[in-house]
Amino acid sequence: MKSVSKFALTLSLLALPLTASHAAVEEKPAKEKKGKDKKEAAPAAPKRNYSKPFIAAYTPVVDLLNKQKNPAGAKAEFPKIVAAIANDDDRYEAGILAINIGAGLKDLAFQEQGIDLLLASATTPANIKTEYTFRKGAIAYDGKNFVNAEKLMLEAYNMGHRGNNIEFLISNAQSQQNRDAEAMTWLGKAIEADKAAGKVNKAYFVRAANLAAKTKNYAGAANWYKQLLATENNPDYWHDALAFFDRSLTLSPEEELDVMRLMRVTNGLRFQQEYAQYLDSLSYIGVRYPAEAVSVLEEGFAKGVISRNNVTFSEKYTEAKARLTEDTATLAGTLAPAKASPKGMLASLTGDSFFSHKKYDTAKELYESALSKGPVLDKDGRDQTERTRFRLAMSKTMLGDYAGAKADFALITGANRKAIAEYWLMYIDQLSKAPAAPAAPTAT
Repeated sequence: MKSVSKFALTLSLLALPLTASHAAVEEKPAKEKKGKDKKEAAPAAPKRNYSKPFIAAYTPVVDLLNKQKNPAGAKAEFPKIVAAIANDDDRYEAGILAINIGAGLKDLAFQEQGIDLLLASATTPANIKTEYTFRKGAIAYDGKNFVNAEKLMLEAYNMGHRGNNIEFLISNAQSQQNRDAEAMTWLGKAIEADKAAGKVNKAYFVRAANLAAKTKNYAGAANWYKQLLATENNPDYWHDALAFFDRSLTLSPEEELDVMRLMRVTNGLRFQQEYAQYLDSLSYIGVRYPAEAVSVLEEGFAKGVISRNNVTFSEKYTEAKARLTEDTATLAGTLAPAKASPKGMLASLTGDSFFSHKKYDTAKELYESALSKGPVLDKDGRDQTERTRFRLAMSKTMLGDYAGAKADFALITGANRKAIAEYWLMYIDQLSKAPAAPAAPTAT
């Protein structure tokens, strides 16, 4: 990510303004008012002890700036002030003057000279040191000196500076030095600072996800998008969250299928390779679910993401279309045998077929029938109970039974499916929050 020119410094201009004045040359404090009109005295400013040579050098220069409005002349005479500095009070006042001269001339280098004088003075108030440490870091940031920018901003942060997007600036300074893991940590702090202020900066989440992906931390990238999804139901976020999530795990074809189904229902399918991936998970043993294959391909063709001229997609479509007629004709006849079978796996597989035809109510009945018969074991004796319960929860989701779906997803314990379930649960939460459709007008 390229640094934005003058970005940090623009923010830093909110730092404490200091006005050059005749404070250094006043011989006596103003007398305190007496009598009934006497007001409560403000806290006394710290007593300064300016050296006489400094006062002599300072007076004509501050007049050039304040009275004659001649910052260029003040800058030319400023070396005489530096030469006369004898103590920390002199140094502090000289720093203030240099900052104001530099501001009048829009001369960052000269302002930085003033900041250095302020920071070098033992009598500079702590809050001013904090703010101007940040400002010096901002100047380094905009000068693309990211090593110094990071060092100074970290110092300012540790001194108590907050605001000005300091966490993000530290993160970006680290990223510019190819220290992306640390940059991600500071982006996390930037996000937490925003949350505390009741704000959401979506760009921070996207940036954090990209940094995670750059380090091949795909689970981390998915998690950043997952947090972003909690703030907004956005198909692009769904796509990126699930794409990174998919890359973070080694999934079975059946698990892969249920991730792709979620990407589809959230309108997250974006690229040709994702349609190919969807088909692979549907068809890893022939074309098992022709109805779903035809439906997915036709959606992709209609969106223009995939082309009928692509040999792979056109052949898959022809094959699925050829099987669809028979699959549809025989579907109803599979229901009674599946329910009657003492083995739950037949009911589970039959439920999968009805699910692929979007007959979610019948799929739900079959999955429930399968689970009622004890552990669901496939022909090789492997336990498919969780897969069946997961598909039951998906069916309930598609039917709008969100409470029932949540209850079933909560029973999933396998690592991969439990992780996939978290995304389905987020989808359910978003469906639950969606505004109800307006009621149809009634006849009068």
